[in-house]
Amino acid sequence: MFKALSFNNLLSTIKIPDFKRKPVLNFISKRSGPFDGNVSLTRDRVYIIPTKIGLIFSLLLLTLLIGSINYEKSLGFVLTFLLASAGNIALLSTWRNIAGLQLKRLINTPVFCGEAATFNVQLINHQLLNRYSLVISQEGIEHDIVDCAANSHQLIKFQIHSKQRGVLDAGKFRLYTEFPTGLFVAWTWVDLSMSCLVYPAADKHTDTSVFDISESGDIDLSGKGMENFSHLRKYQQGDNISRISWKTAAKNNELYSKEFVGSKPVTHWINWDDIVARDDEHRLSIMTTLIIQAEKNQQHYGLNLPEKQIQPDSGHKHFHQCLTALALH
Repeated sequence: MFKALSFNNLLSTIKIPDFKRKPVLNFISKRSGPFDGNVSLTRDRVYIIPTKIGLIFSLLLLTLLIGSINYEKSLGFVLTFLLASAGNIALLSTWRNIAGLQLKRLINTPVFCGEAATFNVQLINHQLLNRYSLVISQEGIEHDIVDCAANSHQLIKFQIHSKQRGVLDAGKFRLYTEFPTGLFVAWTWVDLSMSCLVYPAADKHTDTSVFDISESGDIDLSGKGMENFSHLRKYQQGDNISRISWKTAAKNNELYSKEFVGSKPVTHWINWDDIVARDDEHRLSIMTTLIIQAEKNQQHYGLNLPEKQIQPDSGHKHFHQCLTALALH
């Protein structure tokens, strides 16, 4: 694929003054969003400019035209107009390869600080037209390239490296194509209001042995604190996988969780004031490590923050609830 000129570079190449360039960028920016999760690429949101090869092709046509006029060559005019017609067809084909697509944001998986957040965009093609070589990029970096068949949808994605906890805003991304000739690039800027939750990074030097001892001073290996089987109930999202009755699932094709009666589960509290750390960010990293360790050992744990308390529980849902509280603290 030929390397396309960026829009700013093109404006610089053709010597458009700054006072005229800014209104052009503002015009495009207003049509780029932010949108509430999805947008259709109508004709006023798709732009097309020549690539470097396209500029050379245009220069070639101009040279042929001047030469034909100067030397009065009929065949020169025929060749010039034939190539110009082919260029116009290429321009329309490139524009149609992206125009009319619908873009829809998908749910993004939370990441820990320092990891790459992946933002997924669904391309929906409602037309009887195959789309080829669709590229997504951000900050000038190409991330993914896909084809999208007629009357189908296709996933395309890009990544942003997370540098701090909290909510990471994806901002605007660029979707473009140079298919079929590479003479032109049709493109759009889009902001689908996408964001990704970034958890605090786990502290690698935290001593997690505090969760190996129960409140009674005994070694707590499982953290379940349960003795006798009671009954089965339908599986609910967030239940521990270890409590699923796989034999029952194999017979009934439906998930059930085991319920137990007996001693009270050993409860561990992760308290903000009990953590010794350099600063608040270091304290959040330590608490993240303790939550990961508690969930790994299938323990019953709660979270105490200065302005928020999460009651003790366990399971996938509780795990992400606690990490979310730390990310947004």
